[in-house]
Amino acid sequence: MAEGKIDLHNKTQKRNIGGYWINDNDTNEKLYLQKLLTKDFIYNSIFLLIFLFALSLRLYSLGDRAVHHDESLHGYFAYQMYIGNGYEHNPLMHGIFLFQLVSLSFFIFGDSEFSLRLPMALTGSLLIFLPLLIRDRLGYIGTIFASIMLAISPSILYFSRFARNDIFMLFIFLLLVISMWKYFSTKESKWLYVFSIFMAIGFITKETQYIFVAILSLFLIFMEKENIKDWLFGKVPISNFNKYGKFLLFIMILSAPMLAASISLFQKILNITLANKDTNSITPIGLPQSDGQLVALIITLLLIISSFTLSFIFYRKIFFIPFLIFLAIVFLFFTNFLSNLTGISTGIWQSLGYWIAQQDVARGGQPWYYYITLGSIYEFLPIGISMLGLSYFLIKSRYTSFLPLITIIISFVILADTQASYTGGKINSTGILFQILLYFSLLILPFTIKSSNFYKFLFFWAISSFLFYTYAGEKMPWLITNITLPFILLSSKILNDFFSKVKFSNSHLKYYIIVFFAALLSIILIWRLFTHDLGIETQQFLSIWLIFLILGFLIFILQWVSTAITKKQTLYFFLFPLLFILLIFTIRTSWILNFNNYDTPSEMMIYTQTSPHLHKVSKTINDIAIKSSDDKSIRISVDTTDAFSWPWQWYLRQYNNVSFDDHSQDINIDDVSILLLSYKNDLKSSERNNFIQKQKFPHRWWFPEKYRNIRFSDVFFTLFDKSRWDNSIDYFMYRKLEHDLGSIDSYLYIRNEYNIYD
Repeated sequence: MAEGKIDLHNKTQKRNIGGYWINDNDTNEKLYLQKLLTKDFIYNSIFLLIFLFALSLRLYSLGDRAVHHDESLHGYFAYQMYIGNGYEHNPLMHGIFLFQLVSLSFFIFGDSEFSLRLPMALTGSLLIFLPLLIRDRLGYIGTIFASIMLAISPSILYFSRFARNDIFMLFIFLLLVISMWKYFSTKESKWLYVFSIFMAIGFITKETQYIFVAILSLFLIFMEKENIKDWLFGKVPISNFNKYGKFLLFIMILSAPMLAASISLFQKILNITLANKDTNSITPIGLPQSDGQLVALIITLLLIISSFTLSFIFYRKIFFIPFLIFLAIVFLFFTNFLSNLTGISTGIWQSLGYWIAQQDVARGGQPWYYYITLGSIYEFLPIGISMLGLSYFLIKSRYTSFLPLITIIISFVILADTQASYTGGKINSTGILFQILLYFSLLILPFTIKSSNFYKFLFFWAISSFLFYTYAGEKMPWLITNITLPFILLSSKILNDFFSKVKFSNSHLKYYIIVFFAALLSIILIWRLFTHDLGIETQQFLSIWLIFLILGFLIFILQWVSTAITKKQTLYFFLFPLLFILLIFTIRTSWILNFNNYDTPSEMMIYTQTSPHLHKVSKTINDIAIKSSDDKSIRISVDTTDAFSWPWQWYLRQYNNVSFDDHSQDINIDDVSILLLSYKNDLKSSERNNFIQKQKFPHRWWFPEKYRNIRFSDVFFTLFDKSRWDNSIDYFMYRKLEHDLGSIDSYLYIRNEYNIYD
């Protein structure tokens, strides 16, 4: 362009700002970036990244693990529904919702191990977003921590990759909590609708919903105790209840029909069988017998009518429609959309009746300290932070928490003394008294601390969950997720308040670095003191004194730093390395559990797992079937001894010539091409001529549960026994076991003429 001419096509304008010529386009781009990179945009982007991270963890190699016994039950019956054979609700396998969701997954993606677990993986990923709904309660930083811990929690990640109901229940529990507190904050009726919908979904998913309803109800009772007491004595009407009392009434209206079977707790007194416990009876476990059927029907109808009437009379505009929605969901789903009307009786009555009957069975046979042990191995991050937070609040509350604390300590000491609290191996009247005192004191402890009501709720939810699941007869590893969830929210709230008190200044950076490394060195020295061999006699003496000398010097350094940045800030920055180490160890623990040892029960979290060998054997059978002309019609016989038919029912679901036979009896195998036998029922020598034993393999295997029957004195002396410390550290760090895995074995036999296809 010639000098002096103006380019009319160049729309870029320049302005002189502060002596500099700046293009308007540059200014506009900067303004656009400033508008784009707002606080909310960055915050939401963080959650999107956490979600994508969580999703990738849940989907990676999702179908690789051998299908667990329980997974095979869920998968097989969902498959039957998928191919049009229907499904009738059976409380043995919990609610019907899982089967409907998994069959939908099969319909969309086809039936496979991946699609079997996909609904759980997606639910576990979506769980990450839920804390956003209560960031006004958790705080901005607390919400981020909650989502991170939900993403990496070893137990939650494991059961997000496992075809069970438990991850659905966590999603439901958290949404119910969110709905309740959002309603308290906003008074918007939409949250009552959300609450009623997920209350119904909880009941059609798993019976742990009953425990959660009890936890919510107890909290609301404690919060409304004065008005409830006055109402019982006729001093105030229900209309005088505050938000806690009104919400308690709402929960009672919704859940009352589902609690009908609770009357079976008194069936011995009433001399009527309301929940059958006899496995030899023709009446299914948990259902009423003879006269009990009429009583059960009357009680159920009375409770439905009572809820209907109460919802219509009290707060009709906000309670009535949600109750009708609740009933509609329960009715439609338990009847499998009207295809099985008996689902009403199994859903409303047997769901609770069955598990009341199973309470004395105590499946799993785990000790009372089971969840303490499991939590210390896997969920030490949220539990550890929560315990530190509780200690802080108890110190802050001073005298208000003194009485329940003293009662807890005394009760625990009495219960630990087996001579005082047990007679003939069973708990005596003294033990029962102090057990009640211990439980009650732990339940009221959160209400004695000086904090917000939301804090009290989180403490109560965490403590009561631990108590309820500890008291329950059945203790299983998947149930720890119900304890982990409230501890994650509680620890996140504590971390939010902790970080809000931390003050950062560039001028004090050198002090922060000193405190960080001093704390790190202190942790390493204390770790060495408890876990390493410090030599013998003189060498040990010198090593211990050297460690204490260094620790003393570090305390002196920290004291000097505190004069520059205050003692509180020094303490806060001292805790950073501890938090960092706990986070790193949690990630490591989660990775090893979910991606290294995911089907090897060197992990305590893994309960009687199908061995990976069986997974490979199923592929061998599939290869032989494809290569032979028989394909899916190949004749297979599976031994049913020791419930060996599971998970083969799942793996062989598409084969149309499979029989499940008790091979402890004389079974004709002349036409059988492939045999899967229990090790107890090996082939006779005369039968071996026609078959080749391809391999012997573990059908299922399990963790060596040598921790059972440990006395309190054993735990106490472990603290001072170096060999026990070493064994515990070896397991925690490297999953080294003192005992071999338990297992039960199988044989794979192939008829001679089919061996060429392998």
